[in-house]
Amino acid sequence: MLQISTFSLVGDWESAFEYSDRYITRFSDDAGALAQRSLMEYELGNPGQGQHYLERYLQAIQTAMDFHAIIHINFINLTDQVTGQEHLEETRARAQVMLSPSQNYPALQAVARFALGRLAVHSGDRPQASEHYEYLLPHRGSVLWHVDGVVDRLLGLLSQTMGNSDQATAHFEDALALCRKAGYRPELAWTCCDYADMLKERDADGDRARAIALLDESLAISSELGMRPLMERVLSRRDILKA
Repeated sequence: MLQISTFSLVGDWESAFEYSDRYITRFSDDAGALAQRSLMEYELGNPGQGQHYLERYLQAIQTAMDFHAIIHINFINLTDQVTGQEHLEETRARAQVMLSPSQNYPALQAVARFALGRLAVHSGDRPQASEHYEYLLPHRGSVLWHVDGVVDRLLGLLSQTMGNSDQATAHFEDALALCRKAGYRPELAWTCCDYADMLKERDADGDRARAIALLDESLAISSELGMRPLMERVLSRRDILKA
């Protein structure tokens, strides 16, 4: 699983799919492997295969232990980002289980907060965004490997939801720096797109030009890596900004 995540983070899809094939052949009902494969298929614009693995994942997770399920429910959260599908209530319910007083697994609680933080961004819930921001702030500068997510990018989105554009800018800049240094090109492409959205919303001096430059970078990366859904998203935003 870690090898698949490593290759996926740097955009080496050929190796990621090769390891995914091997793993799923051996462990056909592993929820994490199925969800990760679904996300990769959607990321590259293969909705039929993405849906196939998503359905297998949703079936497998019904019998998975809670601590196992909450790690991988984040992949559904990220798949929603790519496809526009929504599994919000399922994500929220499973994440809340890991935040209950009966649970005492800090690493898994961080993953749950990551999922709930994304839900707060999706719904524009400022109080929830603030709560999850405070919890995740000590994790800045890191990647949550169970979800292949750069924490700084989510902190930027949470800050934007909270209405603090300057704080969001700082976190997005940190996310860009981390992704570039580590070579996390898919996450870099998504960060550029998210950052551009924030700049367009803020619309201060220089924001428009910076947003266009970020979208150009996102488009270049997503085009090279074959990330068609992101390419389409970036093109629509760039056309609006350049109109």
